[in-house]
Amino acid sequence: MKKDIFTHSVIAAIMGVLTACQTPELPQTYEQFLDENREKYPVCMDVYLNRDLVAKATPESPIHICLDQQRGRLYADGQVAADWPVTTGMEGRETPTGSFSVIEKKKLYFSTTWGTIVDENDICVVESADSRVDKVPPGGEFLGAKMENWQRLTHDGVGIHTGPVRMNKKLSKGCVRTPGFVADMLFDLTKVGTKVHISQAPEEIWPGLPAEE
Repeated sequence: MKKDIFTHSVIAAIMGVLTACQTPELPQTYEQFLDENREKYPVCMDVYLNRDLVAKATPESPIHICLDQQRGRLYADGQVAADWPVTTGMEGRETPTGSFSVIEKKKLYFSTTWGTIVDENDICVVESADSRVDKVPPGGEFLGAKMENWQRLTHDGVGIHTGPVRMNKKLSKGCVRTPGFVADMLFDLTKVGTKVHISQAPEEIWPGLPAEE
């Protein structure tokens, strides 16, 4: 059994984080990963990583986000090098579709738009604050939401960053939340200018991907 192909179940066993996979054998290819998860994919928390392909990835390697599937994929050599769950924008603040470029990168970023508001005694008075709308009381302060591995895609605040991912739930303010170790990998791989394609349905940009039944 090769050790360079991982699902999230292996990482969970090593790091003590969540997993939903109980398969005794690891998939050797992406096709096997899809086949073993046929009953639940894409609605699962499993992550596929092929370290050989990830090692071949460059800042020019395409990253694709599928809103319907709530999955992200990294391609290298025309093959899927990684496939992971994401959480994207909620109703009314949907993640935009289209082709984007990374325009800013910060390992640790604090949002200037989203966060919390505290009063002069550091007591939270607005838990999910929008700095453009919500007022800071006298002596209070707006505290921007912490976003690690921040990669800005739009000038109005949409980006990829580390954040809580909930299975098949669209809960963000428009950003693409990504599991921490995947966000680390992507941050180290990309550069300003790296292309990120966001589509509603997988068939728009992923020809050959098994269609959902």
